[in-house]
Amino acid sequence: MKWKKRQIIGLTLSVLIILFYFLTNTISLPERLSLIEGKEQKISIKVPFTFEILCENGNNLLINGEKVQDFVKINLRNPVTIQSAKLGSYNLEWRLFGVIPVKKTRVEVIPQIEVVPGGHSIGVKLKPNGVIVVGTGPISDEKGKTYIPAKEAGIEMGDTILKANGIYVYTAEDLSTIINNDDDKIITLTIKRNGAIFDVNVKAMKNRAGIYQLGLWVRDITAGVGTLTFYHPATRIYAALGHIISDSDTGKIIEIGNGEIIRAKITSILPAKKNIPGEKRGVFVKEEEVIGNILENNNFGIFGQIYEPLENPYYGQIPVAPSSYVHPGKAEILTVVEGERIERYEVEILRVYRQEAPSPKSMVIKITDPRLLSRTGGIVQGMSGSPIIQDGFLVGAITHVFVNDPTKGYGVFAEWMLKEIVKINENIP
Repeated sequence: MKWKKRQIIGLTLSVLIILFYFLTNTISLPERLSLIEGKEQKISIKVPFTFEILCENGNNLLINGEKVQDFVKINLRNPVTIQSAKLGSYNLEWRLFGVIPVKKTRVEVIPQIEVVPGGHSIGVKLKPNGVIVVGTGPISDEKGKTYIPAKEAGIEMGDTILKANGIYVYTAEDLSTIINNDDDKIITLTIKRNGAIFDVNVKAMKNRAGIYQLGLWVRDITAGVGTLTFYHPATRIYAALGHIISDSDTGKIIEIGNGEIIRAKITSILPAKKNIPGEKRGVFVKEEEVIGNILENNNFGIFGQIYEPLENPYYGQIPVAPSSYVHPGKAEILTVVEGERIERYEVEILRVYRQEAPSPKSMVIKITDPRLLSRTGGIVQGMSGSPIIQDGFLVGAITHVFVNDPTKGYGVFAEWMLKEIVKINENIP
């Protein structure tokens, strides 16, 4: 009899261990949850288990409409709603059958922040700190002898030249002027490479035309067309593109010296096909009328201050959704495919990644609108930054396309872009 009791106890413990392992590894209870003050958040797990949610000082928190004084009993077969009308933080503990602790969730109740969504096509001019080396090449002197001074001095593609002979250089012309006005033609270049700054001496050589050169190809500006995601009316700080800008030749991240955004008009579309990226083709409009500066270029896009408010034809101000509000299902994007006219297109959010820290690949989206598919074939270059709107919230922006299936791509949470705006505003004098 004792042996049978031990068997039963052992079997029960084994079942509980297996059940605990199953619950902790397969049920996606959140570790972090952001709630907008006064707005309801729904969690849908759909498993037939009863839990008790415990929370100290939870009088200001409603779960399924009940105040959490000591605990609230719920069944995860049905959606769970959480709401609070008071800013603050709460620690929830999920217990299976009120006994087995399974998960802890940190709940942050945050104020609602509203922005004006974008969709506008913008021209981007990004000027680095210095000039970027995009290649080295030979120089033939008057006698036909060939030299490659920059390469022999160890200068590499992707290096940024900050100074020449101690003088800051911002354009290729600046560099050329310093070289040709130097007496001994030994040019000291201050180089930045992978965060390190050092000096290199390079001997300038006279080419057949009588001009002194270092055998360098450099770029002093990067320009292109992208999409504005949103701007915050109170600070006039905007977010665009949703991803970092790298130099097209070197692949290196461009460190901003200064930059600007201007209006852009889409003139044609190169449709996307499998393994062939598509592209918006556009031109800058009234380049002399700059509409904003560029203060930051990072993993979540470009950011800066907009000089005059931009109107959206469909929305005024709408709230930015915390990442926990985003869910698989229908949504829409705003973008331009012809001229400067913003249009709305249907998409579907296929997958949402529950990120505990900011990361640019937050969700997978699919273009479902037949109008957009017929015109672009899916997501194309220049569409990056197009705002994604779901349930009346700005939830994110398009960032990348799947090359093997251009109807699909990645999006970044608007929450992460908003955090960048807060940082920038704190650093503006």
